[in-house]
Amino acid sequence: MSLIVNTEEEKDLFRRAGKLAGEVHHELSKIVAPGITTWELDELAEKIIRDAGGIPTFKGYRGFPCTLCVSINEEVVHGIPSKHKVLKEGDVISLDVGATFRKESSNGKKLDYIGDTAITLPVGKVSDRVLKLIEDTKISLYAGIRAAISGATLDEIAGPIEDIAKANSYGIVREYGGHGIGYSYHEEPFILNYRTGSKTRLKPGMVIAIEPMFNLGGDRVKVKKDKWTVVTEDYKPSAHFEHSLLIMEDGAPEILTRRPGEEI
Repeated sequence: MSLIVNTEEEKDLFRRAGKLAGEVHHELSKIVAPGITTWELDELAEKIIRDAGGIPTFKGYRGFPCTLCVSINEEVVHGIPSKHKVLKEGDVISLDVGATFRKESSNGKKLDYIGDTAITLPVGKVSDRVLKLIEDTKISLYAGIRAAISGATLDEIAGPIEDIAKANSYGIVREYGGHGIGYSYHEEPFILNYRTGSKTRLKPGMVIAIEPMFNLGGDRVKVKKDKWTVVTEDYKPSAHFEHSLLIMEDGAPEILTRRPGEEI
């Protein structure tokens, strides 16, 4: 089960990490355009994180080579940045970033405090259908966040996300989803984006990431030969949004990774 954060010091470390991750997205959004490489986006993300005294969460995690997961068009998640991957007019790009602040405990153990967040952006002009996919996926994230109050079940988070997908005939990625965050990147609970009958309840002090992934086609996905990049089986476009949250004693969760100027 996810770590329960009790002290203000630990809450503040999660806030710092989340704020930094949100700021990375804010800066990346300014330069996403036709002609830029995904490698350039990755370099900027790493610079922002390290200049702030943070650590890129993903770099080296289970052997992942980069700071960002950059997924384009039919790529759903875990795309690897490359100097040879150049953005084109009409692409849709998902950017997933993690920022970590590390503290050493009294017994010498290294504790990581992580902010994990994702956005999907159009590159230049895209079709109305793709724009709607992006907007609906973002709206579903906010619907899940509104449901993420202390005592809520995982199904109460997943339900409104699933309903938005079904109302718009989107595929729901079923193999991947949100998760708890503790001193390591992925912890329980695993938070799916559709109802499963789960009675697992959120508790105050939990840090979780909610991350809907909708496809313009079907549900099914597969992993490419690089053993990282997940793509839709029908090669239709996909969108992905994510925020990290701190579950509060009463009322709405605290959105740790909110981007500067983001309206929720």
